[in-house]
Amino acid sequence: MTAGPGTPGATTTERTLLPGPAGEGGWAELVEGPGEAHVGAVPAQGTTLGCLLHLSDLHLCDAESPARQEYLDHLGDPGEPYADRLGVIGTYRPQEILTVQVAVSALAAVRRVVRGPLTGTEPHAVLLTGDVTDNAQRNELAWYAALMAGGRVAPRSGEGASSWVGAPGAGDWWPHFWHPDGPPSGQRPDLPTLRYGYPRVPGLTEAAREPVASRGAGLPWLTVHGNHDALLQGTVAPTGELEALATGGRRVVDLAPGQTPLVVLEGAAAHGPARYTHTEASPGVAVAPDAGRALVGPTDFLGLVDRTVPADSRSGRAWAADVGELRVVALDTVNPHGGWQGSLDEAQLAWLDDELTRAADRYVLVASHHPSWALTNGYVPPGALPRRLADDVVALLLRHRCVVAWLSGHVHRHTTQWHQAPDRPGGLWEVTTASLVDWPQQWRVVEVVRERGTVAVACTVVDHAASPAWDGGRLDDPAVLAGLSRTLAANDYRTRVPGARAHLTGGPADRNVVLRLPDPHG
Repeated sequence: MTAGPGTPGATTTERTLLPGPAGEGGWAELVEGPGEAHVGAVPAQGTTLGCLLHLSDLHLCDAESPARQEYLDHLGDPGEPYADRLGVIGTYRPQEILTVQVAVSALAAVRRVVRGPLTGTEPHAVLLTGDVTDNAQRNELAWYAALMAGGRVAPRSGEGASSWVGAPGAGDWWPHFWHPDGPPSGQRPDLPTLRYGYPRVPGLTEAAREPVASRGAGLPWLTVHGNHDALLQGTVAPTGELEALATGGRRVVDLAPGQTPLVVLEGAAAHGPARYTHTEASPGVAVAPDAGRALVGPTDFLGLVDRTVPADSRSGRAWAADVGELRVVALDTVNPHGGWQGSLDEAQLAWLDDELTRAADRYVLVASHHPSWALTNGYVPPGALPRRLADDVVALLLRHRCVVAWLSGHVHRHTTQWHQAPDRPGGLWEVTTASLVDWPQQWRVVEVVRERGTVAVACTVVDHAASPAWDGGRLDDPAVLAGLSRTLAANDYRTRVPGARAHLTGGPADRNVVLRLPDPHG
């Protein structure tokens, strides 16, 4: 192992970002803060088994798609009459038109980390733990493949002007959504601007649709299947009717007469069944149709896996691959029957058992989209085979001493969790990484080191490469747009309650941290 610093200036050990003083409406620009040292002793001796760059939850979003349910989102906003029952719904974000620019900025940061910050080891691969798309559309999946391999992406759909709900002239005036170009003549500002101090950014809507060039990951990249990669809005199983909605020319904009906001509980259900709640009577507006918005089919995601994983190491969308001296075993935790929480089917659990048995003399990282505590969705329609939940999966992993860590995303926050084996001193560490769509828009380097008698799993958080603060710069610069996205995420009015931002970033022991466990092969 080559000890010493990896890439100066590239990680949060040298500087952090945090909201500055709040101005009108509570809006705060981002400022630089001090670096954050690692919790736990830095590995000084040992053998580096692997260095991965772990990204999650890009949510590449075709914000112009009529198959999105933005109109439900404001029903959970602060002050809405059903907000306490519905909570944060998550079908709309003010920064959703800038996901491609953030992905390019994240990949620029990936290319900057040429060595592990603690071991000096060159990274072996980029691991993306799911929700690379937002609405399970083929155009979003094509954007992802082009961004990772290197290429140009035009983050738009439909002909003509933008039909995003915050675009000028996109339909009726919708005050619940942020309109960066400002209100039409005779209208008051939208509620995010009026109540929460959101800025006016003329020209942003069209600037966000301009083609963006990506240099690619610059490393082998491995993709895990997430619920937003298979289910509409991450929740509803695709159907022919929903495909017609996605590719067609009509966007639903409100509840139908007689519906109450409680229908959100069906449309954004954690556990299946789940359904789109519009009816023939639901109000709508015309948008430009686009066949490119067709929904991802059963084999589309497999095309990504085919590029990077040998055929004899795959089981559907689950796969296993060598990364350095590590064996990475990735699970497909999406319940295809609906609901945004996860589970496994019987066949995959048996495949996992076999894979871990074959890797008994190796050091294994398990990867999935859902963490253990989100494997709660056991819904199956009549006649379908049962699903397996958290207790079964954790128990199986702990039976295999070779598993040292489990990496995931889904919850959009940094966390760490120790799982103690019931019959031996060891166990495994579970690590989730925050999303690139919500605050803090970060990813992490994971370095695994075999020490004398222990294994160290060293995690270092990285910000994407955009400027720390959005300063009203040129809108033809994708890095400026990525910086604006991060500032918007930091100012999300739904997280302006005590502890909400800290919930997403986790504590110091969830971010830059060195986690240790007894060496299972010591």
